[in-house]
Amino acid sequence: MTPPQTPNFPTSTTRTTVLIAGASQEVRLDVTSALTAAAAVFATIGAVRMVFTDPAVARGVVTALRRPATGGFLLALPEQFLLRPDRFTADEHLVTVHWAQMPTSKITPGGAFDPQRRRHIHWVDVEAGPLVFRFFDKAGHAAFVAEIARTVQVARSVLLPADEKALALGGRG
Repeated sequence: MTPPQTPNFPTSTTRTTVLIAGASQEVRLDVTSALTAAAAVFATIGAVRMVFTDPAVARGVVTALRRPATGGFLLALPEQFLLRPDRFTADEHLVTVHWAQMPTSKITPGGAFDPQRRRHIHWVDVEAGPLVFRFFDKAGHAAFVAEIARTVQVARSVLLPADEKALALGGRG
């Protein structure tokens, strides 16, 4: 008789862009198994759900998202984008990203002429792993970063640090 095998699911890497404009940003936070080795914080933004199991990784994502403001990348963006970018319907989760470790990130300013709106539109992309956060205005950037920063506060309250998690798992992990 052969021993049971752990299922091996193929990994696939895709690129998903989260469009962000306007001061009205909402990130829904959910927690499971608080203060245990299995604790997780779920941050849901439209069709994207991010899963954090390490408070240091949550801090790293917020730090990456703050970088455009400190690096002068937002200078070409308007204070308030006049038109809202198209979004997925609420609670239609299409992508889940588990942040086990902080991926490398990079900031890329962009722009293009939009013939439908008959003007040039500027944006700033913050690439972090499979997600690209595309900011169209300064108000959207400030509001979104503030919402995601709440994730760090919650993660610090309910997630065990990596060394404590390893102890709780009995050295496995």
